[in-house]
Amino acid sequence: MKRALKKKIKYFSAFTAGVFFVISCLLPITVKAAPSWPQAPEISAKAAILMEASTGSILYEKEAQKTMFPASTTKLMTVLLALERCPLTDTVVMTHEAVYSLERGATNVSMIEKEQITMEDALYCILLASANEVAYAVGQHVAGGDIDDFVDMMNEKSKELGCVNSHYSNPHGLHQDGHYSCAYDLALVMKECLRYPSFTRISNNNYYKPPATNLRAERYPLAQTHEILRRNITYNGVFAGKTGHTDEAGYCLVTAAERDGMTLICVIMGEDVSKDAYTNTMSLFDYGFGNFEKVVLSSKDEVKNAFPVLFDDREAFVHKVKTNLSISDTTLVLPKGAKTSDITNRSTLTQLLEMQEGQNVLGEAVFSYAGREVGRADVIFTGDAYQIIDAAELYLRDFGGTDEFDERQYMILAGTLVEEEDKIPDLRPAIIGYIIGIIVLVIGTVILVKIYVKNRR
Repeated sequence: MKRALKKKIKYFSAFTAGVFFVISCLLPITVKAAPSWPQAPEISAKAAILMEASTGSILYEKEAQKTMFPASTTKLMTVLLALERCPLTDTVVMTHEAVYSLERGATNVSMIEKEQITMEDALYCILLASANEVAYAVGQHVAGGDIDDFVDMMNEKSKELGCVNSHYSNPHGLHQDGHYSCAYDLALVMKECLRYPSFTRISNNNYYKPPATNLRAERYPLAQTHEILRRNITYNGVFAGKTGHTDEAGYCLVTAAERDGMTLICVIMGEDVSKDAYTNTMSLFDYGFGNFEKVVLSSKDEVKNAFPVLFDDREAFVHKVKTNLSISDTTLVLPKGAKTSDITNRSTLTQLLEMQEGQNVLGEAVFSYAGREVGRADVIFTGDAYQIIDAAELYLRDFGGTDEFDERQYMILAGTLVEEEDKIPDLRPAIIGYIIGIIVLVIGTVILVKIYVKNRR
């Protein structure tokens, strides 16, 4: 009898385990996997970022807004202001301050006081050889002689670009109190530099033979300091960049590369070893080019799931308009194979009472995938003329002073009272669990009753 009882218990245990095994295999099939971001490589730099240049989408970041010393990557801002404000044919004069105000051992190209070079020649000296005295002279030239005015220009431009954690104290990047930046900000500066063809033309050189000046018939040739652009390290697609190093900053590297119509900007900051800055840069480029692609979405495309209701945030209400809404053509940067149905949208609308024909941008739609921003587009009204009225104002106009006026509803529309939405919990997993439990309990009870009855006989 005991042997029979043990046998029944063994069968019951095996059956129960089998039931739970089948359930565990089937349940995941019914659960939709959430969209995920590709796994990035581990890098040793203290701070880094990988940004797509045309959209500003961030594909990877590590302490990207942390305060760091930028060293000579500072010169990207100096070059940007020079390109923005001066012709390449301008004459830059080497002042006494430019030549003699630098600390001992600072990188230079042996310029002489009162020597004259063109702005294009100066940019070669800065971008290839990282010449500190030339960066100083360029800053003076752009600002009309006052280096403090140029530093003010640098900080103003930084704010204009949307930089979040930068403050400049000099045009060259030699260590100084109050002179700092971050990986995100350097990517924004590089992104703006890439708008100038002369920047990429000058930067993408491994060697430069400078012409004669008013004081010298022969000058030393200049070698590129960026090892990939110098062709000492091979990586396909790299076309612009800037190096930086001080004892306080460590090794910094800003690099741009292009493949298949997509341009990526990689910033490495605070690396202890120069070689590692390049290794990490190439690893992040491999990650970016290998896992992401640009997707152009047009307002004419039937990608309904990619554009959920634009006005669900209730910031505004378009009066008597239902079909004349669209978005501008936009480019998103998505993981390869990503489904447009997994793209989410958040819209910010313009609070205006009236807009006329031609002034048709209502606001902005921000698209996200797996919790990360992947692109933006303008929200556009495609009609001729219309009125756009705040939802609360419209409600007050229609129902204010009447018996139908609901103060609570008005407060919700005005944003002074948060509407509590009744959420119906998903009870399916619990119900399935209860059903399975009951089935197992019934089967177990039946088996135990049969065993008990048989043993009583």
